[in-house]
Amino acid sequence: MTAGPTFSPERVAALRSGELSEVRAALAGLSREDLAAWLATPDGEDVLRTVFERMPERYTGGPMDGTQTARWEVERLPASTLAYDLVLTEDTCDVRETGISGAPAVTLALDAVSFVEMASAAVQGMDLLLKGRLHIRGDVNLAIRMESLFGLAEPGEPL
Repeated sequence: MTAGPTFSPERVAALRSGELSEVRAALAGLSREDLAAWLATPDGEDVLRTVFERMPERYTGGPMDGTQTARWEVERLPASTLAYDLVLTEDTCDVRETGISGAPAVTLALDAVSFVEMASAAVQGMDLLLKGRLHIRGDVNLAIRMESLFGLAEPGEPL
């Protein structure tokens, strides 16, 4: 694998921050190709793992029909795909390695750039779905609720 683009320490810090406005600012002006190449690097992988680790902090919860597992598959070409299970209840989100939580109720598969855009509320999941960048298998109703379960607003709205 060849090295991806180099980002400034400030841009990497903003991407790693977890603050949606900082992440969106760091994304501004980046091409999808440059961001995709960087997300395939070890630093990019680390940022993606940090996003998953912080998901319980952003989880707002809501009515749930028992415990539900949502599997996320984030493709990073030419690097490996990252996959995590989010085990959700009305008020908790537990992030786990895939395979230890049983079969998921829903699987959401998308490329790494689309995941970062969605996780930072820069783009809505429905837009990604309509563009063919987000693929859903299983409980579509649970998939549609993901953004509201994690307190993500419409793109451009302050959080």
